[in-house]
Amino acid sequence: MTPQQEPPPFLGTWARVYWGVVLYLAAVIGVLMLFTASFRL
Repeated sequence: MTPQQEPPPFLGTWARVYWGVVLYLAAVIGVLMLFTASFRL
């Protein structure tokens, strides 16, 4: 018997939550790359 899967607390499906996390991490990496490039000598 498998436990019943609960829906995620936001965004409706787990796939959307995963994509949201991936996009968030990509945005953070992009911002940090820009920050690093702006202070490179």
